[in-house]
Amino acid sequence: MLVSAAGKPVLVPRKVDAYRFLTFYPGENSANFDDFYHKVVDPLWLANSDAPDATALRQARQSTAKPPCWRILHRVTFLSRVLPAVPPPLEKTMRAENIDNNYELIKRLEPYVRTATTTSASDLAAATRGALAAHLPELVPHRGEIIEYLGSIRI
Repeated sequence: MLVSAAGKPVLVPRKVDAYRFLTFYPGENSANFDDFYHKVVDPLWLANSDAPDATALRQARQSTAKPPCWRILHRVTFLSRVLPAVPPPLEKTMRAENIDNNYELIKRLEPYVRTATTTSASDLAAATRGALAAHLPELVPHRGEIIEYLGSIRI
């Protein structure tokens, strides 16, 4: 989790900010011992590692006795993510830039994208992204919609 300089959590769009879970403890069973050492723990790590955890697991392993072990199951039952900031609709942003309709938008972008309209859709998209970044930065959040529109009308 990100923390601000003031020590408060920073909410990051699309990241998890809360969750709930349930934990289940099924009964003891010797098969859980085998599952733990053969499916959960990496046998190469267990055999070759000098890590304190590997050493402790090697000492606790009782391959001949196979004592009954508890199995713990965690299930996430709820997940909450921080929503990303939603840009205002394209039309609202266009009006804020004194662009009253699509025709005016085309006329503003035309000098910067005209040469790219005769090549390929990717060239038109690149030219449109560059023109928006340089001349209409407020419309950059809507570039996908604008590129799709310009590609459909072929200036």
